[in-house]
Parts: sequence; structure tokens; C-alpha cells
Amino acid sequence: MGRIIVAALVGYVAIGVLVVTTDKVIEAIIPGFATLEVRPLLYFIVSLATDFVYSILGGYLCCVIARDRCRNAMLVLLIGGELIGIASQVALWHTVPHWFGIVLLLLYPPAVWIGSSLRSRSAKSPLQATG
Repeated sequence: MGRIIVAALVGYVAIGVLVVTTDKVIEAIIPGFATLEVRPLLYFIVSLATDFVYSILGGYLCCVIARDRCRNAMLVLLIGGELIGIASQVALWHTVPHWFGIVLLLLYPPAVWIGSSLRSRSAKSPLQATG
């Protein structure tokens, strides 16, 4: 059970670090971006795309750590992430576009599943057995 929890936590933290880092990079390369009251539409589109990719990576990393308990760890990551995402959207309901929060919640589960599936397939690959 411990490996499952650690795998899910590491996957979630990795996603969070990548999301925050991307926001910091955007703020650093676009003058005045950090002080904007309303973010432009392009920011939200880029954020959705990068968050989707980062969630795939988080699902993959989760399964690397979980090894043979990949499915259970992925479910913990998925459910925990969705619960935190729902709480975040409730807290940020008046600060970000509603569509953005809803789309994030809809994209997160398939992204985590894709990442875990990629790891599951590569772990079962006959090429992995040689070496």
C-alpha cells in the first residue's frame, strides 16, 4: 500500500511542479504578464495543452514507481487529483474562466490513464526482458 501512495504522491507533485514552473517561465519571458488582472485566452489554451502533457507524464511516473501495482496507483492519482481539482475550482470559481476549470477536470483523467497505459505497455514490451 505504501508504494501505491508514494507513487501517486510523486506523480501528483511532479505535475504540480511542472505546471508552476511553466507559469513562472511564461511570466519571465512575457513582460508585464505577472501583473495582468485578466489572462489572455491564449494563456488558458497553452495551459490546458501543457497541463494535459504534464498529467500524462505524472501518470507515467506514477506507474514507474508503482511497478506491478500500476493500476491501483493510477486510480489513487486520478481520484486524488480530481478531488483536489474540484476543490481548487470551487476556490477559484470567480478568478478563472469557468470553462477552463471544467475542461481541466475533464482532461485530467484521460491524461493520467494515457500515461499509465504508456508505462504499462513499455513494461510488458519483449524488448524490456532482454538486457
